[in-house]
Amino acid sequence: MKFKNKNISIIGMARSGIAAANFLAEQGARVTLLDGKSKEALSDGLKQLASGVSTVFQSSSPLPDADLVILSPGVDIHSPDLKSARASGTEIISELELAYRMSETPIIAITGTNGKSTTTSLIGHLLDQGGKDVRVGGNIGVPFISLVKDQPKDYMVLEISSFQLEGAVQFHPHISVILNITPDHLDRHKTIEHYAELKGRIAAHQTKDDVLVLNHDDPWVHHVAAGKLSRKWYFSMSEPVEQGCYLSGDLVLFKDGEKEETICRISESHQAMQWQVENILPSVLVARLAGVDAASIARTLREFKGLEHRLEWVRALNGVDFINDSKGTNIGALEKSLNSFDRPVVLIAGGQDKGGDFQSLKPLFKKKVKHMILIGEARLKIQTVLNGSFGYESADDMETAVRQAYAQTQPGDVVLLSPACASFDMFRDYEDRGRQFKGCVQSL
Repeated sequence: MKFKNKNISIIGMARSGIAAANFLAEQGARVTLLDGKSKEALSDGLKQLASGVSTVFQSSSPLPDADLVILSPGVDIHSPDLKSARASGTEIISELELAYRMSETPIIAITGTNGKSTTTSLIGHLLDQGGKDVRVGGNIGVPFISLVKDQPKDYMVLEISSFQLEGAVQFHPHISVILNITPDHLDRHKTIEHYAELKGRIAAHQTKDDVLVLNHDDPWVHHVAAGKLSRKWYFSMSEPVEQGCYLSGDLVLFKDGEKEETICRISESHQAMQWQVENILPSVLVARLAGVDAASIARTLREFKGLEHRLEWVRALNGVDFINDSKGTNIGALEKSLNSFDRPVVLIAGGQDKGGDFQSLKPLFKKKVKHMILIGEARLKIQTVLNGSFGYESADDMETAVRQAYAQTQPGDVVLLSPACASFDMFRDYEDRGRQFKGCVQSL
């Protein structure tokens, strides 16, 4: 694409919008960056803008003379603000699509409701330690458009959200990964069917020369993969697969038809990752498909510590493990976190309700959880669901919640913070919530 002297409107002054504006300004485009917020609210981001980028505040409507409109992930592609641009035939794309059109490096793209960031980071680390020249970014860390300035030789490894896929037109990864699909972001996508369809778009333009890595255990993943042309490889925690990676006891096995290979033991991976098998399996599979040998994979897994706030091991105290899963902000995340443990769990949950169906988790609570500590606005909703059938108590702050949780434990138990809710009723964000949890745990 040639951008010199083109009029381009970018909607959204968050990280990816700023990165796209700076990139296009360097290409000689006439760039206008717009946002519905005030100038005061966006002052920090403005300091990062290149000279020559025009700004418009308290408006998300593209300029009438725009030759191209680029959306940040937080901007809904169905927004009424885009009506005029769409009616005039102006192309509207995401920052993801823009970066794809400027990239020449094969792409490994990871999507799903939960586990994207950890899996993306682990794949990047496995490939890097296996001798591949890679860059990692997308919805995690560095925006994709910022990576195209210094492109790696082998792979771009990208976390991809449903928001980014809304504005994808030609996006074509060589390896796509769909980790799981459970209800999330339905305030924007409205139905699970539409949300799942967006996730499936990650493979929409793949051909028979490409690879689609799928969660064999997830019905919605199977549904969206139907009809895709790419070669399908699977990962499973529950049963063997003919082509892919699966768990057999403690072993991670890679199978390609008749050939089967032992990659590693989960018990020999870093302690912080031993509860994240569902992230390890697709990462190992992608690494093998990219040519990384089993010995390198096993060695890297012994060293990789995972990401903060994602099933993060904090400490062990008198035989009790404390796990920070503050990033678990939806029902599906809590379900997957609880299923990671075969030991009694004392669960800290609650916060700002996102409309989750806690009733659906009641059987899992009875199976996995010995006691619950409820926090935030959603605790009354959760109490109503439990209806006296389960042991729980409330806490008004994180310190109280941690102390109450620890008081309910015995050696061998797990104290798990996995809220299944947003954090904004009590904390700045999920990171603040997780760090307060860790601070309270370290103070016990």
